[in-house]
Amino acid sequence: MFKKLMRWLNQSLFRRLLFSFFTIFILGIALIGIQISISTTDYLTNQQRQEMLRQARNVNATIQSTEERTANITQTIENLGQFSSYNIWLMNESGEIVAASSGDMMIGELIHDSLMEDLLRGQNSIQVMQIDEEERPMLSVAVPWYDDDEIRGGIILHSPIAGIKSTVRNIREIVLWAILGGLIIVGLSVSYLSWTISKPLRRVEEAANEIALGNYQKRVSHHLPDEVGELVKSFNRMTEKLDQIEKERDSLEQKRNDFIANISHELRTPLTAMKGFLEALQDGLVKDPESQQKYFNIMYRETEYLNHLVNDLMDLIKLEKNEVSLDLYDIHIREVIDVVVYNLKPSIKEKENKIHIHCDKDVPLILADSLRLEQIFKNIIHNANKFTENGSIAICITLEQNEVLVSITDNGIGIPSHDLARIWDRFFKVDRVRTKKGRGTGLGLAIVKELVNLHNGTITASSQLGEGTTFTVKFPVHRYPKL
Repeated sequence: MFKKLMRWLNQSLFRRLLFSFFTIFILGIALIGIQISISTTDYLTNQQRQEMLRQARNVNATIQSTEERTANITQTIENLGQFSSYNIWLMNESGEIVAASSGDMMIGELIHDSLMEDLLRGQNSIQVMQIDEEERPMLSVAVPWYDDDEIRGGIILHSPIAGIKSTVRNIREIVLWAILGGLIIVGLSVSYLSWTISKPLRRVEEAANEIALGNYQKRVSHHLPDEVGELVKSFNRMTEKLDQIEKERDSLEQKRNDFIANISHELRTPLTAMKGFLEALQDGLVKDPESQQKYFNIMYRETEYLNHLVNDLMDLIKLEKNEVSLDLYDIHIREVIDVVVYNLKPSIKEKENKIHIHCDKDVPLILADSLRLEQIFKNIIHNANKFTENGSIAICITLEQNEVLVSITDNGIGIPSHDLARIWDRFFKVDRVRTKKGRGTGLGLAIVKELVNLHNGTITASSQLGEGTTFTVKFPVHRYPKL
């Protein structure tokens, strides 16, 4: 039975709270009620005892002032009984009742010897008696009857204790009504408390179920600054993190798919061409030595392209995984650019472009890897030359605010504004550039950006379609500490 009750309670937060609050409230009020009843009973009983003792002494004093003993005493006792709520007995030294306020029915009756012994010794006695003529238990107070300082007997006052019990019973009824009213208030309070706790928890449960189904946009609203509110905030932070992770996963998945699609496209074109040429040579369709040599040259260029593509991919993967280490030492950036321009002179001359280099005299050294710097500027200058015909390329090297600034400007075909932000993406190629100006791997600028970042530098690009493009690279100046 107990296990079933506990299982039933554990199925609901409201039930547990209600049962706990009811139990604590009932036990608390019951203990308080019992204590009040006991304390009230003791207090009222003690007060009545003290009052009865006082009245008994007054009776004794009244009797002593009566000159004619026998008849007057009986009348006096009867009169005192009428004007008080007590039943009064007067006893002689033998314990015989000689006068009673209730009439002659008790006259002649004998009192217990033990009680008379106490009275004759001058001791008061307080006890509860069950009198045959009374149906209710009586609180009795007995005091010695003095006459000229001599004990002639005893005086007993009786009072029903039903009044005390009635008062205590009224207190208990008040406590019961307080319990009933308190239970209603506790029930309403627990209902509200349970609602304020369980409602947001149900919202969290519903949101968790939706998140389990893939809805990472779900949030829970709760504005109270309590523990449940902190739980809701933590839950929302968790969902935001899950949403971010899911978006990053989708982004990585999209990048992976784009990478596979791009690399497949980049590999398919040269492989298809090489396969076609090899099949033509293998089938003997091309017998002219000059044509055969032409086919061999084309296949060699396609092989070079594939080799270049693989090398660029390996470089980019290493850069993104931070697996590239730089061989740093102080170099003058003008020297690196002169080497790059010298190596690109044949292709620049072929496009009939002119190149101009300007370098300020006060440009300091930078801490860099010269081979990687050559790779950076070779890509940028090569792109500028590739998309410019019968134009010019200007390279300007200056010092601006502790940074060496290199700007490479051409007056070529330019880049559309909506494509400018994407030129750093892997395999991204502007369509008009791809179709009209030859092909590339689409990885050069992505590698350039990674290498510039590796040198703690920055690179930006600005372009105007049909007017040209400017790439600006900034490297921090390397300054040695003063000795």
